[in-house]
Amino acid sequence: MRPNAKRSTHLAVVRPAETEVKQPKAASPNRTLASDLFERIRTDILHCILRPNSRLLFRDLRESYASGMSPLREALMRLAADGLVVLEDHKGFRVAPVSRAEVVDIANTRCALEGLAVRLSIEKGDDAWEANIVGRLHELSKRPTYTVQGSLDAEWERRHDALHRALYAACGLQWLLTFCELLSDRAYRYRYVLLDQVDRTRDHRAEHENIVKAVLERRSDDAVTQLETHYQRTVSTLLQRWQELE
Repeated sequence: MRPNAKRSTHLAVVRPAETEVKQPKAASPNRTLASDLFERIRTDILHCILRPNSRLLFRDLRESYASGMSPLREALMRLAADGLVVLEDHKGFRVAPVSRAEVVDIANTRCALEGLAVRLSIEKGDDAWEANIVGRLHELSKRPTYTVQGSLDAEWERRHDALHRALYAACGLQWLLTFCELLSDRAYRYRYVLLDQVDRTRDHRAEHENIVKAVLERRSDDAVTQLETHYQRTVSTLLQRWQELE
């Protein structure tokens, strides 16, 4: 996949707000550095600041992240274990590529797992779970989807993901939550690949309101159907415009 010409592929760029990392109290200095690097590089990969399939050269990374070799290597190995970085024999590290097949796979698996998680949450969710969903929807509605430059707004993205995670937060299965959040991260990266090709015809607000209404009214089948339609529409947009990004 050819890098988008409108965005720099140089590592030394201004990054979006990074995820706060809470370190264990007994963490060693090296562990703290490696964990911090892991979060910073992970954020840059998810935001496509580090472009899919780009080489991760230690000399560039050391300069860009002001880090030594040992913490960098540990952070990259953790990212490779998470599937965001690829370690190639005799070639070093590379940002994981993107593909049509993977985005379809992510969407289909996400629909299946989140559909199950939403059904369980509807069965088990209490008033606090409902209130959290309403709060996350309200926060999302207060933020415009696009920036004045026409790209997806990073804060809107954060609130969007918070709403979706709130929908299945009461499922009661920790491994299911973990896999849903993992797939959410993978989908997040694909949405950033589309930054310059966003679909402005969609009524995101109405889609989210309809999903939330079905969930709060405990209409499981309708809620899952609307959630799947919501995700598959994003995938269809990506696949339709993929040629423009190559």
